[in-house]
Amino acid sequence: MSEGCFAGRCDIERGKGIWVALATRLAGFPQSGKDVPVSLHIDINGEFWSWNRNFAGHKTRSTLKYDTKRECVRESFGAISIWLQPVWRENGMHIKILRLTVFGIPMPSFTLPRSRTREWQDKAGRFRFDVSADAPGLGMLIRYQGWLTPVHASHETD
Repeated sequence: MSEGCFAGRCDIERGKGIWVALATRLAGFPQSGKDVPVSLHIDINGEFWSWNRNFAGHKTRSTLKYDTKRECVRESFGAISIWLQPVWRENGMHIKILRLTVFGIPMPSFTLPRSRTREWQDKAGRFRFDVSADAPGLGMLIRYQGWLTPVHASHETD
């Protein structure tokens, strides 16, 4: 994705349990919902990318930066930072989670969430996403899937 405003729809599913609720709250993820209106505003400021998502009024913000030391992308959501490595396959881009910190404290590798995230372009030209994370011992944390298209108006979407 590039800098700009995008809008579409998505389905959101959050996992169950108190630890899952705590983890998803710390990351600022939205509640579960079907056919939720979603918008995304991406701003680029030097080496930082700001992603401002709006899920029907629930705002989830993150900052992305390329980590040259680890050769991956660091994305920070509230108290959580994750290091992501894009993996290109025939059916789109997938994400591998390499590292996780909570309040700046590195988590052991055996606690790293597993991602089945996939991004691609559909036949209608829409940006499609299927973002998910499962945590060892906890199960599914979050899954949201849907589509986005560019917003060509000059109004604010977040």
